[in-house]
Amino acid sequence: MKAEAIDTGGAGAAGAASAHGPGVAGEAPVAAAPGAGTIAGASPRAWYTVWVLAVISMLAQIDRGVMSLLVQPIKRDLHLTDTQVSVLIGFAFTFFYVAVGPPMSRVGDRSARKKVIAGGLAVWSVATALCGLAQNFWSLFFSRALVGGGESVNGPASLSMIADAVPRERLPRAFAILNAGVMGGMALSLVVGGVLIGLLANVKPIPLPFGGTIRNWQLVFMAVGIPGLIVSALVMFTVPEPVRRGGKRPGGYKLREVLAFIVEQRAMHFPLLAGILLMSIQSYGLGAWNAAFYERTYGWGPAKTGPLIGTTTLVASLFGLWLGTKLAEWLGRRHDDANLRMLMIAQLTALPFGIIGPLMPSPWLALACTCAAGALGVMGGPSYNAAIQIATPNEMRGQINAMYLFIISALGGALGPTLVALVTDNIATSESQLRYVLVGVRLAIGPIAVLLIWLAVKPYGQLYRTKLDAGE
Repeated sequence: MKAEAIDTGGAGAAGAASAHGPGVAGEAPVAAAPGAGTIAGASPRAWYTVWVLAVISMLAQIDRGVMSLLVQPIKRDLHLTDTQVSVLIGFAFTFFYVAVGPPMSRVGDRSARKKVIAGGLAVWSVATALCGLAQNFWSLFFSRALVGGGESVNGPASLSMIADAVPRERLPRAFAILNAGVMGGMALSLVVGGVLIGLLANVKPIPLPFGGTIRNWQLVFMAVGIPGLIVSALVMFTVPEPVRRGGKRPGGYKLREVLAFIVEQRAMHFPLLAGILLMSIQSYGLGAWNAAFYERTYGWGPAKTGPLIGTTTLVASLFGLWLGTKLAEWLGRRHDDANLRMLMIAQLTALPFGIIGPLMPSPWLALACTCAAGALGVMGGPSYNAAIQIATPNEMRGQINAMYLFIISALGGALGPTLVALVTDNIATSESQLRYVLVGVRLAIGPIAVLLIWLAVKPYGQLYRTKLDAGE
């Protein structure tokens, strides 16, 4: 959940903020108090920061995902096997994402976060463009590793930065905008990539002076990578660095202190971590096999399911983010535990549609259920992100965010697709029974995930009240 957006419907997740807008530090600190010149309780510069970070998250998804469209020409021209391609798409990116993320998240906790984000964006943008110069497996592996390492700094630092830029009561709205950037990027990686492939289809190979050749698919990598450098400069020169509200440790926290904090607040974090893991297993597992389900059950091929699922899921998710923001802000005026309460409600209401969807007699009804599950489930994503920021000491947010993102991306991303495959291979009697496997995974995991999140709601509400009473 990609900042990683948590697709809480199985289709796409702190120092506390004051009731007033934040002071925004940079070359010219800006006070964001209610009144003239503010938008929804935050300064225009604060919302500008949120939108720029959403664009960066969109670019991250495009640069990460465009490779999935180029598998066949990459295999052909670099003479690779399916296994080698899977390593480039998965391991090369994910391993370095996980390896670089935690130490760099601590750097973000101790220094200017906009510099960390701008630097990471510049690195992964250059690395994406370098994919266009790759002439063999290892040069492409190196470039993909740099993309993963560069992108790992974006999520933790962006979440932390937004939590200081936007008032507490507007955090769900801010994180909805951020999540919309992630989902838009996932869709645009297919749309933009497809358009570029079509435009460059007749471009002949270009020989390089130092040996090798640039082919049309490599120009796609260059085209999607270079814009990131422009946005990186935009971040450095136009985005203000928010003041760390409630910050007490300018030097940051060591890893053992972060782990001690998790143990101290275990009533909230232990069930929430477990619930988030089960949510991500469902999301990645069902998402990975969704196209295969439509093909095996209804005969819809990838050429039909790809555009349909991508477009309808994007529209449903954007609606869900909007609705979830409205509900979270309404709940926030009535309950201290509103953010995690919203996450629980989202998961609970999405579950029935996720269960009955694969059993539908027609693909259109199944698609309708998928959209409903996606719209309802994704409602909790912004509130989940807000809860983590509010419940975490300021200079610890980056490392806590990195830990949750590791649970979502690394563990959930690895276990989800594998679980569905193992059940299909060893329990189902044929590939055509994939629909029942998807239902079984939902039934086995979904209710437990909701229960675990419910267990975290009350402890979060108590922690929220404690911080509010302390004026943090």
